[in-house]
Amino acid sequence: MRIKKYTVDNVLEGMQQIKNELGPDAVILQSRKVRQKGLRGLFVPPKIEITAAVDSVVAPAAPAAEDRIEQKLQEEVGELKQLVKKLVASQQKQHIEGKGPFAYWMQRLIDNDVEPGLAQEILAEIHENFAAENGLADEVVKMIVKNKVRDRLLTEDLPLRSRILAFVGPTGVGKTTTLAKLAAHFSLYRNQRTGIITIDTYRIGAVEQLRTYADITGIPIEVVMTPKEMPEALQRLADREVILVDTAGRNAKNTLHVSELAAFLAPLPAPEIFLVLSASTKANDMRLIIDSFRKVKYNRLIFTKMDETATYGVILNACRQAELPVTYVTTGQNVPDDLEVADAEKIANLILGG
Repeated sequence: MRIKKYTVDNVLEGMQQIKNELGPDAVILQSRKVRQKGLRGLFVPPKIEITAAVDSVVAPAAPAAEDRIEQKLQEEVGELKQLVKKLVASQQKQHIEGKGPFAYWMQRLIDNDVEPGLAQEILAEIHENFAAENGLADEVVKMIVKNKVRDRLLTEDLPLRSRILAFVGPTGVGKTTTLAKLAAHFSLYRNQRTGIITIDTYRIGAVEQLRTYADITGIPIEVVMTPKEMPEALQRLADREVILVDTAGRNAKNTLHVSELAAFLAPLPAPEIFLVLSASTKANDMRLIIDSFRKVKYNRLIFTKMDETATYGVILNACRQAELPVTYVTTGQNVPDDLEVADAEKIANLILGG
């Protein structure tokens, strides 16, 4: 095995040197910042020292034919990216290991789908505040981490005077079932006159599903086919204290469909618009959904399917990205029982694994 150290100004320069001399199979063993010795080292930026190794060095291949140059360049770029990833992973590991007793909890956050940047931010804040503390008990460390997570979880109860509640989101997250739970809650538990409007005329059986709920609870339901029909439906439900608006699930990638949904909701006076999200949604998809549905001007979040996942970090990610509170979570299909007011303390415990 050949091992060599490189002292360079930046990562890309180092990666290029490693690739040229050791080839794409090189492995990053260590990376660290170093300063020049003497007084000069105090006044110039530190350099990066990278230690790399390779089992055998293969001489660069002879230039390919012209029709293969572009392919060769693409391969080199791909190899360079892989080397950069290895270096970043190595630096991240060193960074975590350097954080002492809190490092375990940072990894715990990442393993529970908290975005690495956010997890690192939380850990850095804790390290800054508690770096001088030595020998903290594990339970104390856990409490510190949990409090930092809890403080970043935005939760807020629904205002008592809220009258119109609309539910939007992607397909399959349980909007209609969530609406039914809240309809029963307002009608049966709060004894409020409740009405339902549905614009979900896309799914087969969607209207019938809501009619079944409405018949059981005695709640009137209006079906709206176009945005122009919305004011008339509201007028027919003028005597209702609470009106719940069901919508069809929309593909977050289809901006036209999301814009159509916004047109349906525009006539609603002072609505509370809930973006309904599944707790089992992947982090990348969650970011797409949150950004795409901003057109409908949602102002609250609901997380469903809390019982169908083992990791809950996406809730923290969503609060950070949307900068909006979570008001409810759902924990099953039972109507109206599997519905809870969002509790930051409880969610923080779930994110940290109990």
